[in-house]
Amino acid sequence: MTMTMTQRHAIGAALLAVFLGALDLTVIATILPQMVTDLRINAADVDRYVWIVNAYLLAYIVAIPVVGRVSDLLGRTVAFQGSLALFLLGSVACALAHSLPAMIAGRAIQGIGGGALLPVTMAMIGDVLPVGRRSAMLGIVGAIDTLGWVAGPLWGAILVGLAPGAEPWRWAFIINIPLAILAAVAIGRSGMPAMPRAPGWLHRLDLPSAALLATFLLALNLALSAGGELGAPSGGARALGGSRNPVAGLVLPLLLLSVVLAAALVWRLRRTPSSLLPVELFRDRHFTAAIAANFLVGASLIVAMVDVPVIAALLVAPEEVSRTAALMLTPFTLLIAILSLAGGRISARIGPKLTTMAGLLLVAIGYAALWFGLRGGHLLGMAPGLLIAGGGFGLVFAPVGATAIDAAPDDDRGIAAAMTLVFRLLGMTIGISTLTAIAVRRLQGLVGNLETIVQKPGESTADFLARQTAMLYETVLPITLQVSRETFLLAGLIALIGLIPAALFASRAPSESQ
Repeated sequence: MTMTMTQRHAIGAALLAVFLGALDLTVIATILPQMVTDLRINAADVDRYVWIVNAYLLAYIVAIPVVGRVSDLLGRTVAFQGSLALFLLGSVACALAHSLPAMIAGRAIQGIGGGALLPVTMAMIGDVLPVGRRSAMLGIVGAIDTLGWVAGPLWGAILVGLAPGAEPWRWAFIINIPLAILAAVAIGRSGMPAMPRAPGWLHRLDLPSAALLATFLLALNLALSAGGELGAPSGGARALGGSRNPVAGLVLPLLLLSVVLAAALVWRLRRTPSSLLPVELFRDRHFTAAIAANFLVGASLIVAMVDVPVIAALLVAPEEVSRTAALMLTPFTLLIAILSLAGGRISARIGPKLTTMAGLLLVAIGYAALWFGLRGGHLLGMAPGLLIAGGGFGLVFAPVGATAIDAAPDDDRGIAAAMTLVFRLLGMTIGISTLTAIAVRRLQGLVGNLETIVQKPGESTADFLARQTAMLYETVLPITLQVSRETFLLAGLIALIGLIPAALFASRAPSESQ
């Protein structure tokens, strides 16, 4: 089966939108340190400003199944155009934000808008190609997506260094406006055939389940991100001058609420004919295994995207952080892009099981190399580990996506593609919330009990500040770097756990005749 020219134009336009969404997700990595400074956020309150990343991910997660189902019921074009409009609105809100709550709100709107860009493209591949040829094409989609990841950190660093104005990082959101309009026009002119509106389409969207999913994820991630202070004293400052998380006293109630909401969501999904997340797909072991593997891949992947800029901030001057983080992340994401393309072709030859397992092993080896390479506190020590881990992630994306979509009936390709991404992003947001809490708790234990530096009687201010600076560089920064290194080991362990569901994948790729 060969794609027609109209289908090629439709997929080409969709890939423009995929690139845009990926660019905006990773540009945060290198502009976040400057955003924290300009928005007057305490740099020690990482569990607060991590929500600039989490808000986008959570909104994206909820939007993906809704928009995936919209694309099945109303057509791919409607799903794309509506999402791009919301993405544009969120970009404007972020560009104008002057506080952390306003920025988080803008990022949430962006995430809702970004919910269609990748899953609908993946579903479109299922529409126009037979089973045996999807894996290679999905590899191209993954490569375009990760090319956006490659450009994101570098683009952010360029903006911080060269864009006009006192807060140049705002241009990362301003530039989305013409790009979103361009993508919308391209999709509108692609000639994609319109899909007749399905009867009862609004009821089949299952918006009550979407509301349950959103509140469950919000409660769970609020609890996880504040979990580093569970059991800590109710008063006083945290390590490194951080302030107490405002929901620290509600961790247990939030966890209990999330359990209740999860139970209500499962009850709703099992009793709704056209549920938001069709549970019948999980009866296929290949689909369930792909979903579980993608969750663990996401939890492992987000660590590098967040920790590399943090480590750069520890080791270089403030004005060099964005550029340095971009230089470290660009080879990592470039390897993901290259191996995403190769991963689809490799999977078609040796099968999704071996391809995925090899990729996960490379991720674990890469993260172990990161832990080892940073032992001396040298940035270049991260390079080998980032390259190895990046190659591993690239190998995994295409076979995992193809396994999930191949297991779904033709009428559910859109929602199957959506659920594949839901669980990767769910892994990312739960992973970063959990690992941030672990890091905060670990840092508090190592730094919080250090002797406070006080000015001695008769000591000059210069000598007092010199002692503070010496303690910072000799004790506090090495301890903080140690905690970051340990986080890479945890991420590598998560990748190894991913070998369990990957072992259930098919040994050989489906034939083109299927």
